[in-house]
Amino acid sequence: MIIKMSKYSFLIYHKDYENFLKDLQDLGVVHVIEKEGETAEEIRNKIGLIKRVETAVKHLKTKLHDGKYDPEPNGENDCVRFLDEVEKLTLDIDQNHQKMHQLNKELTLQQPWGDFSIETVKKISESAGIETKLFVVPSKAFDESWKDKFTLEIIREMSGNIYFALFSRAGETVDIKADEVKLFDRSISGIKDEIAKLKIKIDGDVKKLHSIAVKHIKDLEDFKVKIENEKQYCTIYGQGQHEAGGKLIVLEGWVPETRGSDVNGFLEKNNILYLERKPSEDEYSSVPILTKNSYFASLFEPIARLFSLPSYTEIDLTAFFAPFYMMFFGLCLGDAGYGVVMLVGATIAKFKFKNGDLRPILTLVQFLGAATVIAGAVTGTIFGITLSESSLISSGEVKGMFLTADEMFNLSIAIGLIQIVFGLFIKAFNITKQNGFVAALPTLGWVLMIISGLACALPEIKPVAIIFVWIGLAVAMLFSTTGNIFKRLGLGVWDMYNNITGVFGDTLSYIRLFALGLSGSILGLVINNIGEIFLDIPYVGWLVWLIFLLIGHTGNLLLCSLGSFVHPMRLTFVEFYKNAGWTGGGKEYKPFKKNA
Repeated sequence: MIIKMSKYSFLIYHKDYENFLKDLQDLGVVHVIEKEGETAEEIRNKIGLIKRVETAVKHLKTKLHDGKYDPEPNGENDCVRFLDEVEKLTLDIDQNHQKMHQLNKELTLQQPWGDFSIETVKKISESAGIETKLFVVPSKAFDESWKDKFTLEIIREMSGNIYFALFSRAGETVDIKADEVKLFDRSISGIKDEIAKLKIKIDGDVKKLHSIAVKHIKDLEDFKVKIENEKQYCTIYGQGQHEAGGKLIVLEGWVPETRGSDVNGFLEKNNILYLERKPSEDEYSSVPILTKNSYFASLFEPIARLFSLPSYTEIDLTAFFAPFYMMFFGLCLGDAGYGVVMLVGATIAKFKFKNGDLRPILTLVQFLGAATVIAGAVTGTIFGITLSESSLISSGEVKGMFLTADEMFNLSIAIGLIQIVFGLFIKAFNITKQNGFVAALPTLGWVLMIISGLACALPEIKPVAIIFVWIGLAVAMLFSTTGNIFKRLGLGVWDMYNNITGVFGDTLSYIRLFALGLSGSILGLVINNIGEIFLDIPYVGWLVWLIFLLIGHTGNLLLCSLGSFVHPMRLTFVEFYKNAGWTGGGKEYKPFKKNA
């Protein structure tokens, strides 16, 4: 559900403003209303510093051999110096890697010519006037007569080319149909020596980064938190509106009603003048959203936040879609074996991560795994084995307990229709809450039509059901809008077309529950069939078969889990939210508080 908010206006004497903000930050309850405007230079600098620290810490963690670093701060206050050093070392490493890359390219180009002294060649040219020129030519294009006309030496023949050196006197014209290669600036030995020096320099810089990482990652992380708190303080500091010639400062913010007594006690204790009131209708769009759900529903809040927060005046749908999402995930994955793997894996991981933000996610995985086990038990599918068709079970009665493909298809459609009708009920309730019961009558009329239309399939109650279909149609038509009867009927006909086609199309979307579950089981079956081929291999066949099944089913589990995560979200955010009249667009409640 959505926690109601109260708007507070604080009146502070200008000399007490800084202390008031520090106390307010310690209280950590008020969502301060921020004014639109340019970011102050000081805040921009702190944002830039935070990004620098984030980049440095991320880079330092890549330099840890085992991922571990000193969990306790070392008491070093000069984190800016560490930051500068990390950035300089990182830049030097990158530049030296680029130099090594260029040197390796030179080495590759120079390799065919062998290792010779460039200095010796230059001395011969200066003292004897003999120029050395390098040529390369395709082997087929090499003219043997060149050996008689010129003084040349074939250095190497490789990759269909001939590499040779030609010696001539200074100023002598050399007419030869071959590609001349510019004489190199340094020898292969010189290049290798330079590469070796760069490697030593890079290794030294990497060791320095590793040392900083082990000792000071915690310092930098704490430094980042400190800067974030200072940035937040600076941001809020500028939100106060100066009145009475700057002597008084007015600050406004939102406070959850559940924490109102804490804020009031703080204000009265510090003799702060304030005004508390409910938000007006014009302010509903700007009220921050804070939700509170049961333990089970709160596990699905991260999924709900992927789409949007609800608006302040509507219902938080998290608790309503959570059971459906869990059921949809299980049907999409639909393999009891995969469900057991998820359930056991998440349970083991929870023993390792006994604290932190990861535990709720692991608990969610446990619930989704349990739903998959149930869905797999209903369909009789375990690690790609269809029990209703397997020789593992001989009893026909037991095999008959599992749902067939046709029954799963019908079940998917039925579940979809149930969620859509449930969404329409929520829409009617929400409209009643916002605009009154009469405004919700058209939606209730369509719900009555759908339920009564389905009831017509039962011969015993068909006559009564038809009557309720007409009643629902009449309610939907007559209350579709305000105004004269013709306007109502016209809009009612248009709504009837949209609702009938919409509900029909939305219901068909739930076929994906059947299709994804079927495709996953088929892939598992294919993996099993291919794996049986390896059993024919003498001696090690069983080992190859086991490894193949492990890799194959792991890949299938990951692939199917992705689809089972995404497609139920699609059904929730498109079909269910739409029929529930969801508007969304809420702004998250972010209290002014210190980061831990």
